[in-house]
Amino acid sequence: MAIREAAVIDWTGRFDSLVANESSLGARELDELGQAAWFTGRHDVCERAWERAFRRFLDDGSGSDAVRCAFWLGFTLGEHGDAVKAGGWMATLLDLGERFAGDPRTDAVTALCRAQAVYLRGDVAESAALYRAAGRAASGVDADVEVLAVMGEGRALMRAGRIDDGVACMDRVMLMIATGHVSDRGAGPAYCAVIASLLARGDIERARVWTRDLGDWCDAQRGLEPFRGECTLHTATVMQFGGEWTAALDAADGVCRTEERTDTLGNAWYRLGELHRVTGRAEPALHAYRRAAALGREVQPGLALVHRDAGELDTAWAGLVRAHSTAREPAVRAELLFAAVLVSLDRRRAADAADAAAELRGFAAGDLLYLRALSSHADGLVALAEGADADAQTLLRGAWSAWRRLDAPYEAALTRVAIGRTARAAGDEEGAQLEFDAARTVLEGLGAVPDLVRLERIAANAGAAPAPTAGLSPREREVLDLVAHGCSNRRIAERLFLSERTVARHVGNILAKLGVPSRSAATAYAFEHGLVSPS
Repeated sequence: MAIREAAVIDWTGRFDSLVANESSLGARELDELGQAAWFTGRHDVCERAWERAFRRFLDDGSGSDAVRCAFWLGFTLGEHGDAVKAGGWMATLLDLGERFAGDPRTDAVTALCRAQAVYLRGDVAESAALYRAAGRAASGVDADVEVLAVMGEGRALMRAGRIDDGVACMDRVMLMIATGHVSDRGAGPAYCAVIASLLARGDIERARVWTRDLGDWCDAQRGLEPFRGECTLHTATVMQFGGEWTAALDAADGVCRTEERTDTLGNAWYRLGELHRVTGRAEPALHAYRRAAALGREVQPGLALVHRDAGELDTAWAGLVRAHSTAREPAVRAELLFAAVLVSLDRRRAADAADAAAELRGFAAGDLLYLRALSSHADGLVALAEGADADAQTLLRGAWSAWRRLDAPYEAALTRVAIGRTARAAGDEEGAQLEFDAARTVLEGLGAVPDLVRLERIAANAGAAPAPTAGLSPREREVLDLVAHGCSNRRIAERLFLSERTVARHVGNILAKLGVPSRSAATAYAFEHGLVSPS
């Protein structure tokens, strides 16, 4: 299913035209000004215009239009974090709902607000039923209210664990938008909520389709502000999964610099941290995770994986255990469990890894290819650690095939590294090196420095004698070890109680003695020749 071709709307031009004559506008023109101001991010004008439209509609005796203005005022203020004003307008709306009861449009909006209040109270089962009733009341009466009600029902069902029913609601939402039954005012919030729900579920395939269509919709709204940040962030998430890391980093960084809404901003900082992490920029990653955490965003498993790259395995494990106790969304729990498998195996705790893989298997029982691939990958790693090489080979080949179907080059490359290990365990060193070479090509193209470091350690011939130390002093060996594990000069200085200037001098001497041009080249040389510790 694809969205209808979006008509281009010049919200900036419409806003400029209406605001120039604001003092003489009637109720419906004021409502239109409020909408144009909302789309272009002029929050003060939006609130002022909708307040005036609300009072003008009341004076004109148009109760249903007044109720609708109150709804959008409350919705918009709530989106911008003004809970007090938002609550006041919702209370006003409910009072008017009683006053104008019997009008179909008023009854539909009132029902939607009651459902939303119950959802925010935490009673997701009851709210799902109320949302369903609101959707039925709005059917044929108000398409915007209907789509928001169906969206709310889907979100509540998914939170209640009724995943398939919730996804069915989300598909209805997208069908309503695609067939042109919903205005742009209702389409934006619905798009963003549906895609967020799909990503939280781990439905990468659907999310990729709807993210593309959301981008087309955003591009058709000239001057658009409210959904631009979320649209860009969803796109960055999908781009990272597809291996477009540079473009994804630029997109996430842009959202971090311009977004105002707390939830979106927290998610953007986490995404930026993830992109820094996979490319080996530990300090920027830690900074981004700290910013995300300050905004209330959970920063696991990303933070744990930064600690894993630095060899701080106990710290990584503690963070994963803490986050696992509170995680609810399927994709988040699955990613935490996969990270737990990686960290457990690095800690040589095979039983912990097996437990995490078994729990992950439960999430993969459905039809989502992403979760099945993640589970097969985890099971294959555990089987490899337990010496079940044939089982590991089968599981990892299945995971690799799934990652390829999902167009996920990074995950596919990591799986090939594990497949190479199974070949080596079977005595096929040539086959192992072929797998390592294929993975290396992809990881180098992506710039996945920490994983390249791990790959070089694995690919090196374990039986070869270490090369001479190239004249490195004991202190230079210490510095090289930390460089190879992704530490910045500042972090090395802190750990060795040196100044950054002294560390920089050591790094320069190391590069000269090894005859290599860069830190990454020194890292590869060090692992290849056994000059650094394995973890």
